[in-house]
Amino acid sequence: MKFSKKRLKEILRGSLVRTVVFNIKKGYFPSFPVILYPKVFIGVHKKGKVIIEKDAQLKFGVAWPLTGYMPSTLKIDNEGKFHILGKFKFHTGAFIVVNKNAKLEIGSGYTNNNVEINCFNHISIGNDVAISKGVVIRDSDNHQIIGNSNPISQPIKIGNHVWIGLNATILKGVHIGDGAIIAAGAVVTKGVPANTIVAGVPAKIIRSDVVWK
Repeated sequence: MKFSKKRLKEILRGSLVRTVVFNIKKGYFPSFPVILYPKVFIGVHKKGKVIIEKDAQLKFGVAWPLTGYMPSTLKIDNEGKFHILGKFKFHTGAFIVVNKNAKLEIGSGYTNNNVEINCFNHISIGNDVAISKGVVIRDSDNHQIIGNSNPISQPIKIGNHVWIGLNATILKGVHIGDGAIIAAGAVVTKGVPANTIVAGVPAKIIRSDVVWK
């Protein structure tokens, strides 16, 4: 990644000292692919990993113009892996946790404010993804129901050019196909075919062959 005047301006808009220290500690000097913003807390276990691919970028805790910053958290536990493959932006209020031995892979796109991603197994998010305010993505139930043989945790895969609406919830084992739309407030408990809209609790297909921009 080339270091440009534009990149310098982006870094100066963030928390300069924390951004510089984080990138140096993680071996990303002088390209600075990670920009941290005010009120961001980063907790990385000594065996946790942040992996940034060539030309990928991560902006964490960004505020929309003329708005303030809320607390944002990124936690990576023991042997957890946070893998950034494209250019991705988390807006302020994010709560992102990669738990022990889990892997979170993210392509390109953005989240709006107050998004929670809690990864206990494996969560994969594709490219050109738009995740609205208040969305929760969680790949584990955390508690076993007696008599239920289903696994507590199962991977989540979100495809390319997916739009996840306001306050939607994506639960374990879900695969969302390319171009799909998740309606506001939907609770997604099973796979979503490509280019469909799902809505409701639990979410069901309400329209097929959709295209959004």
